[in-house]
Amino acid sequence: MAPTGTPNTANNDILLESGTNELEILIFGLGDQSYGVNVAKVREVILPVDISASPGQPENVMGMFNLRGVVLPLVDLHSYFKIDPVNGESDDHRIIVTEFNGAQAAFKVERVNHIHRMSWKEVRVVPDETGSDHMSVTGIAELNGKLILMLDFESIFDHIAMQNTLHVTHVENELGVDRGRMNVFIAEDSKFIRNIMQNVLTESGYTQVTLFSNGLDCWEAIQAAAKGERAKPNILITDIEMPQMDGLHLTRQVRATPGFEAMPVLLFSSLITDDTRHKGEACGANTQIAKPELPKLVQIVDTWVQKLEQGEAAEAA
Repeated sequence: MAPTGTPNTANNDILLESGTNELEILIFGLGDQSYGVNVAKVREVILPVDISASPGQPENVMGMFNLRGVVLPLVDLHSYFKIDPVNGESDDHRIIVTEFNGAQAAFKVERVNHIHRMSWKEVRVVPDETGSDHMSVTGIAELNGKLILMLDFESIFDHIAMQNTLHVTHVENELGVDRGRMNVFIAEDSKFIRNIMQNVLTESGYTQVTLFSNGLDCWEAIQAAAKGERAKPNILITDIEMPQMDGLHLTRQVRATPGFEAMPVLLFSSLITDDTRHKGEACGANTQIAKPELPKLVQIVDTWVQKLEQGEAAEAA
């Protein structure tokens, strides 16, 4: 069956106005459960297609298919989550074509419902103790009395494909900066990515790392630091899409806080492209790095630490 594209607005500025803490989610279903994904990651929704098996393909990857000259892997989310379809195989099944981290991938789902606009404040944080095997649910929303689980497609795809770029353990300190005395705040909703970031930073010498699972908790900690109730961070690294408060809104709030106007803020997100960088700039972000460039992230943190050290040296002179 040839693909029938359903255009989306992801490539037409779907992140809404910079820093408004809003998003649009595509709601879809597997079995009896409803799920959501940020529309900013969705290129289109298509009908089932003919796929070709690929030798040695990872588990849960059904095969490959060609979509307008681009060969995409097709991940079966029923298989991944071990959920049986309500109606078995059906022409009602759909394929969600996504783009993140500079690559495209496709995910087979049972049904696609609609797009819903909401505030990140309406997305509840998933407690770490839930014990999700793959840590692929990053938030919970409620719509018309029904729970919508927000999926982290990046973590799902990485768990399947095991991208080496996300499994870095140490980055050399080529600039010779004092990594150990820097207080680094990280706001990242994916437990999977959060743990990887913490590991690579601490193994590289950044031993003072504080993690937050959403932008609101990070913002409250920064407010406490502004009041002298806790140590002030030297650098903030934040994702963009997060429950309660997204990274763009967090950045805007930080920039409006006395004493934090010049603190380096680094956006680290799969949503960063040449077409969306202006949003981070409008909110006051210093640097924007597309996931999953972990070595580049550490190196850029080093450059900001070097600037901080040079500023301190100039003040002392």
